[in-house]
Amino acid sequence: MLRQIVERLDTEIATRMDEIETIGGAVLDLHGDLDNQIAEYDYAAVEQSVASLRGMVDMETVLPAIDTVLLLTALRDDEPMPDLTLPLSAFEDGDSGEHPRLTQEDLDRGFKADLARADQRWEEIWGDEAWADSDERDSRRAEHRAEAEREAIKDRARRAAAHIEELVDHIGDELWPELVEAVQAGDRGRAVRALAAASAAAQETEPAYKLYEVNLSAQYESAPMSLGAMGEYVSDFETWLTSPKTE
Repeated sequence: MLRQIVERLDTEIATRMDEIETIGGAVLDLHGDLDNQIAEYDYAAVEQSVASLRGMVDMETVLPAIDTVLLLTALRDDEPMPDLTLPLSAFEDGDSGEHPRLTQEDLDRGFKADLARADQRWEEIWGDEAWADSDERDSRRAEHRAEAEREAIKDRARRAAAHIEELVDHIGDELWPELVEAVQAGDRGRAVRALAAASAAAQETEPAYKLYEVNLSAQYESAPMSLGAMGEYVSDFETWLTSPKTE
């Protein structure tokens, strides 16, 4: 009978531990999905992916599995019962770990720097050129500036998209392995801190997506066809919406 009890404990511990480890694998798999979705400018799919991430690492979902592993392990090994009191400080911003952050101001600074470099390149290449027609010079420079601005707008959207992936990687590559290791070591405090940090980073994907959406919209407005098939689809849809409707 005792052997059967131990076997059942082992099975339950392994099952719950597998649930926890599977989340880490799912987070890493999500990065691959995001790569494809971002490359295809499928902003709706990106939004769904980051929403699913927030569900994966939800505190209320994961914490019971952690506590089950710790409690059953203590029972099986005849060790002191772990303190299952959740420290509220784990939810405070100051104690939830550092995760990647990005603001529109950060992106706009990069945008201005890109334009400044483009202007500098123009001066280095054409600044000393003798132009027979000053209007032609101004026209060429305006064309160069417009193209540089379109590229800077695209790069700004790319950086916003990369920020989402960076948050996902932070959870999958750093925080979740830390959480798994802490659970295996029976260190609930460390596990809860890692989970709180993962949850905080996942919540950051919501404003990160909004940032991506805003800057992708700016890219579409600047150069609709730069979004490939998605740009063509949206452009056609806009044309349909604004076209005169027959009675």
